[in-house]
Amino acid sequence: MHKLVEQLTSAYAVSGDERRLHDILHSALDGIADEIHDTPLGNLIAVRRGRSSEHSILFAAHLDEVGAWVTRINDKGFLGIHCRSIDGRVWPGLQVIVHGTEPLPGIIGLKPVHVMSHDEMDKPVAADDLWIDIGLPREQVVTMVPIGSTVTFKAGISKLMNERFAGKTQDDRLCGVALVEALELLKDMTLPYDVVMAFTVQEEITGNGAWTSGYFAHPDVGIAVDVTHADTDGVPEHKTIPLGGGPGVAVGPVANDHVLELIRRRAKAVEIPTSEEPCMSYSGTDADALQLVGSGIATGVLSIPLRYMHSPVETADQVDVDRTARLVAEVAKGFDAAFIGELYGTDAH
Repeated sequence: MHKLVEQLTSAYAVSGDERRLHDILHSALDGIADEIHDTPLGNLIAVRRGRSSEHSILFAAHLDEVGAWVTRINDKGFLGIHCRSIDGRVWPGLQVIVHGTEPLPGIIGLKPVHVMSHDEMDKPVAADDLWIDIGLPREQVVTMVPIGSTVTFKAGISKLMNERFAGKTQDDRLCGVALVEALELLKDMTLPYDVVMAFTVQEEITGNGAWTSGYFAHPDVGIAVDVTHADTDGVPEHKTIPLGGGPGVAVGPVANDHVLELIRRRAKAVEIPTSEEPCMSYSGTDADALQLVGSGIATGVLSIPLRYMHSPVETADQVDVDRTARLVAEVAKGFDAAFIGELYGTDAH
């Protein structure tokens, strides 16, 4: 497993807290990026200059993780939370970290079955009924946990067989790792045009990080690199791609025809296996926001297969991370004058 996987997935950064990852990324990007920019919103943008800066291609991977926010404190000192994009059935019994004035360990417990009514046993727990116990009386809690404090799953990676691993925040830190790996692969090469790696913020809530990254770089092409659903028991096969089978490639309105063909062509040239993913509406990735920048950006989506998304046991395969990194590097190399001519319908632009 790449050391950077452990570093990034062990860090805590719910939407709005992404700057906590910047030091890790600055260290990882040292010597492989020509420029690194920290934007006011919290994006980190790395640039590799090509022979010409007339055109550029941007790859985006978001830094934020799913989590919750403290919204209230009851008279016993328990914390009520608001969460987004997490199945409420995931929370009970978990160890969490509450990011108050300092990181505080907590647990989300449930009423024991011995004292539940029959109706309670048959119903999932509503999000408003989830309470975090950090073991302190209310008088201390109110001074240590301001309303709005973030809550994350407790970090930890379980190494499985066949180079597979599970833990929190594989979505989308693995794709951040893939962008760094791609720059490592490109570091000794002369590129036709600029390559921009945008480590974006707030994808899980607004997409504003991708949108502002697009305005920062004004690229000709923007490719979101995110995760997608891997083959999972009980999920229809047509809604997943194989874990260990290489990256997914979106097909549909979000995928510009020329960008899609570039991805297909480069994957075939170096024999990287891919799976095509029908995406007939919004992709749910940074590509949706990138499309709206300026007069519109030609976009595409590459996806690392992931099981059990938005849970503390998101499961991935290292081979998919490495193949995605290779494909990002290959697409960057293929972003040349001939492609620009295809994109704009001219021999040279």
